[in-house]
Amino acid sequence: MNDILGANNSLLDYALVVLLYGLMFLLIRYPRPHLELNYRTNYFFLVILWAFLMFTGNYLFYRLGVMTFLPWLNNLLHSCVWVGLCLGWLYYCAHERPLWEQFILFAFTSFLVKMAEHAVLGSWARDSYLGIRNPYAYLVVMSIVDGFYPIISQWIIQALGRKSTFGIYAPRLA
Repeated sequence: MNDILGANNSLLDYALVVLLYGLMFLLIRYPRPHLELNYRTNYFFLVILWAFLMFTGNYLFYRLGVMTFLPWLNNLLHSCVWVGLCLGWLYYCAHERPLWEQFILFAFTSFLVKMAEHAVLGSWARDSYLGIRNPYAYLVVMSIVDGFYPIISQWIIQALGRKSTFGIYAPRLA
C-alpha cells in the first residue's frame, strides 16, 4: 500500500491535495474562466500530452536515480490534475505573456503546489540534490523544471500548428 499512497498517507491526505488543486485551478482560471473555442484542441492536446509525459517521466527518472519515488496515486494526481489540467489552463491564460514571465509564473505556482504536497504527503523530499545539502534543493529544482512547461508547449504548438496536425491552432505571438 505504501507504493500506492506513500508511507503514512491516507485517502484523506489525498483529498486535501485534490482540494488544493481545485483551489489553485479556481485561482488560475480567474482571468479567463471560459475556454475559447479555437483553443480547445490545444488545451486538450496539452492536457493529454503533459499528463502522459509527466506520469511516465516521473517514474522513468526515479528508475534512473534523478528523482525520488512518487507514490503511484501522488504521481497520477500530480501528473493528470496538476500538470495536465491546471498547468494546461495556466498556459491558456498566460501564453501571450513574455516567456520570462511565463517561466517565473509556472515555476512559482509549481513550487507552491510541491511545497503543499511535501507538507501533506511527504513527497518531493531529498536530503541533498546536485551537491546542495538542503532538503529543499530538490523541490526548488523540480519547480524550476516546471518553468519550462510554457516554453516547450509553445514550441510543440507552433511546430504542430504549422502543419495543422491534430487540429492544433498556433496563434501568432508577438
